Amino acid sequence: MIGIRGLAQHLNISIGTVSRALNGKADVSPQTLQRVLKAAAALGYSANQSGRSLRNGTTNLVGVLIPTSRENTLFDLVFAEVLDGMRHELAKHGLDLAVFLYAEEDDPFAHLRRTAERRLADGLIIADTLRTDPRIDYLIDKGIPFAAFGRSRSGGSHRWVDIDFPGAVVQAVDHLARQGHRRIALLLAENERNYLSLIREAYRRALKSHGLAHDSDLVQRRSHGEESGYLGAANLLALAHAPSAFITQNGKVAVGLYRRLSEAGLRPGRDVAVISLLGDAQAQFLSPALTSFRTDLGVVGKRLGQALVAALPVGASERHEPLIQALVPMVMNAGESDMPSAS
Repeated sequence: MIGIRGLAQHLNISIGTVSRALNGKADVSPQTLQRVLKAAAALGYSANQSGRSLRNGTTNLVGVLIPTSRENTLFDLVFAEVLDGMRHELAKHGLDLAVFLYAEEDDPFAHLRRTAERRLADGLIIADTLRTDPRIDYLIDKGIPFAAFGRSRSGGSHRWVDIDFPGAVVQAVDHLARQGHRRIALLLAENERNYLSLIREAYRRALKSHGLAHDSDLVQRRSHGEESGYLGAANLLALAHAPSAFITQNGKVAVGLYRRLSEAGLRPGRDVAVISLLGDAQAQFLSPALTSFRTDLGVVGKRLGQALVAALPVGASERHEPLIQALVPMVMNAGESDMPSAS
C-alpha cells in the first residue's frame, strides 16, 4: 500500500495535484486525473484516514453502544445479525461500524457522554433504550447524529427502529385465548428497558380484548435469562390456580421454564402451552419444539443503518430525508409447545 506522498513521487507531480485529483476537483485536467487514478489503483493507494479526519472533522465511523455482562449480553447471535445488517448498509456509504461495549452495571448515560465528547464516531446508534432515556435528550441537545434501536418516550421526533414485540404478544394472547386458555402467564426479565414496558401494556390490552382479567401474579419478572424462566415458573406453579399457558420473553427464559415444568412432571404441548416472543438460538434444540416468533434481524440492522445515514450532514447541508421510525414485524413460527386448553 502506498500513501499520497509516495503516489506523488511515483508520478513526479505535486502532492496538491494528486490530492485534488483524488478528491475529484474540477481544476485537474482529464489526462492528469486518469494518470493519478490509474496509478492509485495499480499501487494500492490508501488514504491517510487520520489526516483526512483531522481536515474534514469526520471519522467515517458509526458507533453502536452495547451493554454487556457475563450473565446477559446483547452481543449474541441475535444481535450479531442486526450488526451485520447495519454493516452492509453503512458500507454502501463508505462508512465503517465500530462497537463500543460497556458493562451493564455502568451508567449508560455517562458512557455515552464519554464516547460523544471524544468524537470517536460521526454518528451513534444506541441500544437498550429506556422508557425515559436521558441519552436521547442529550444527543438531540448536542446536535449529534444518532438512531435508536428501540422506542422511548424521550426526545420527541427522532430516528428509531424497533422490533414489534407488542404486536407479537397480542398475537400470542389471541392464539392462546382461541385455544381456550383463560390463565395466561407472562415471564419477563426484570429491568427498565422500554420494550418490556410495551410488552406488559400490550399483554394487558390483549387480555382485556378477550374478556380476561389481568392478574398481577401471572406476570413474573426475575433477573434474566434461564434463571428468570425457572424461578418465574416455580412461583406460577405454586399458585392455587396455576396458569395453563405461558408466554416467555425469549428462548433463554423458555429454557428455564422447560426445566421447571419437567421437574413438575409437566410437558409443553401436552399439559401446558408455551409460546416465546423470540425464538433465539438458545431454544432451537428444545423438545418439544418451541412455538415462537421470528423477525428479519438483518432488516432491523439495515433500517438502523439507513436511519443513521439519513441523520448525517453532507458538507454544509443536511439530507432532508423522511424521518425514519420503523417497526419491524414478527411472524409466529408453529411449533409443538402450544396446545388447546384441557378445561
